[in-house]
Amino acid sequence: MTKFISGRFKGVAAVAALSLPVLPITAAAQSEGAAGGFAIEVGPSIDPYLPVRVGARVFGEASEPASGFVRGCQGYVLPESAGAVFEVTEEMATLAFTGAAEGLASMVLGTPDGLFQCALADERGLAVVNMAGVAPGRYSVWLGAAEGAQIDARLFASDNVISAIEIFGLDMAHMGEPRVGRHVFSASLESGRQELASGAIVSAVSEMRPLSPDYCPGYTNFDAADAVLTLDAEIDRFSVFATSQRDLTMAVVQPDGAVICNDDAFELHPGVVIDRAQAGDYYVFVGAYSQGGTASFDLFASEGGPAFSNAILDLDAAPRAGSALFDMDAAGQGQLLAAGQVSAVDPMASLATGNYCPGYTDISAPDFVMTMDQAQPMISLYARSETDLVLAVRAPDGTWLCNDDNYQLNPGVTLQEAQAGDYHVFVGSYHTGAMGGYNLYASMGAPNWQETQGGGSGLGVLDITAEPAIGRIGFGPDTQIDPRIIFDIEASQTEAFGMGPGCAGFITPERPDLVINAEAGLPQLMVYMASEADGTLVISGPDGQIYCNDDFEQLNPGVMIPNAPAGDYSVFAGTYSGTGGLATLGVTIAAPQWVMDREH
Repeated sequence: MTKFISGRFKGVAAVAALSLPVLPITAAAQSEGAAGGFAIEVGPSIDPYLPVRVGARVFGEASEPASGFVRGCQGYVLPESAGAVFEVTEEMATLAFTGAAEGLASMVLGTPDGLFQCALADERGLAVVNMAGVAPGRYSVWLGAAEGAQIDARLFASDNVISAIEIFGLDMAHMGEPRVGRHVFSASLESGRQELASGAIVSAVSEMRPLSPDYCPGYTNFDAADAVLTLDAEIDRFSVFATSQRDLTMAVVQPDGAVICNDDAFELHPGVVIDRAQAGDYYVFVGAYSQGGTASFDLFASEGGPAFSNAILDLDAAPRAGSALFDMDAAGQGQLLAAGQVSAVDPMASLATGNYCPGYTDISAPDFVMTMDQAQPMISLYARSETDLVLAVRAPDGTWLCNDDNYQLNPGVTLQEAQAGDYHVFVGSYHTGAMGGYNLYASMGAPNWQETQGGGSGLGVLDITAEPAIGRIGFGPDTQIDPRIIFDIEASQTEAFGMGPGCAGFITPERPDLVINAEAGLPQLMVYMASEADGTLVISGPDGQIYCNDDFEQLNPGVMIPNAPAGDYSVFAGTYSGTGGLATLGVTIAAPQWVMDREH
């Protein structure tokens, strides 16, 4: 833990012994007159999404006692004249100074008001001073080590504390015991999943980004792993996943040090899949997509894909759409095996296919079982619907085949040297909770799509004539206050997918939530929504044109219509998963306020 000591000294020198910045930033060297020194400028970023970070290299002999600056401070620092000087150009909400080097003992910070702070380094050689409400002015930094030591250290000024992982890498030896304990992997296909934690607390402190150069979003707490899961022996595939009311992220460090990260494996829940998993310890870090705040989560492991559902695969369960023999004669043109209804409740990844299977199905029972009396050189199984389908087939030898779009949005699989026996077929949808009918076919050789028909649709028809759930409002160029309306999105299983360009999620098409009567002369019309869930908007304009959006600002939707024609705009609000939830709907011609109002 970093310790701070405060004190006062006679003054701050202005000469810095350091190299040019080593990280991309908003910094510039500035001459200091005849003395010939310079200060590194640092200030707030003009882009709130662009972090501020100044990097420098500090070197020299540790010759003066740090206690000369602050009583009780440890180590020896560079001469007073060799302090690294930073010029803060404007007030900053936060500013952190981070020093790092092997053998580093302390950091002394001098502030514009003549006060000094001492931060003692930890055993890795990391010293940090983090301040809030930082005033403009000159800040000087001295790094300390053992007397006579040659300091060669990295020094950063940033608007957020830099994670030790980014500087030193992930060091398991310096972590505490896992927050929810150590576990031996014991899940199986029969048991479905293994519970590792229930009601654990998310700690979203430090960026997870340094864990992987590819993609590792979110924030967690690296003082300890959330869990350590031990595999006693190698297995083909297993998964670790978490569920919460909050948008979670996850990282798993494998025994060989490789890191796998995930954000949304199922809705907003993360899951990591490890193929050809080696024996050893797996360190699990659960985080949140956004920094700060608290929430609880449940943590699980499963063999195969993430078993987000409690359902257990039962190949012996009665198939929902029945069973039939493969008919060689009928299959010449395409044998209609069954007509069924999509049930998209469990991730297809819950099936231990050994490959990535997108979409959702009901794994508690197969949709259909087709039996072949004798082997065939090549057969195909395929399904057609007006719903975006997915398909998984388990062959008699236990191997799996998956497909999403073989023909348009319809799935199909082809098996070479197809064996005699039972073929277990799971039909699902690319989107969770989708509804609709399908027809399932089998054929000799490749799929014969020309002889197929869809089995119905989960799409609804927008009824813009129905009375809106919230009401009607007028909006024009002279409207003084932009409307913002708090309401509850109704849960729905009616797809918006396919209603128009960019349409996604699930809405209630039987009536609009709001009707906006737009007056003539609007330069643009912006309709937007901030909600607890991943929201979506479908808007029918006065000319019949459909406008849709899913993610305009992060997970919040927004529709902007330039030079909006006068007339009624029927707004249908929904969520990507169909679950509903509290939301704020806004109308403006300016910039949206992406903030939820929570008082009805």
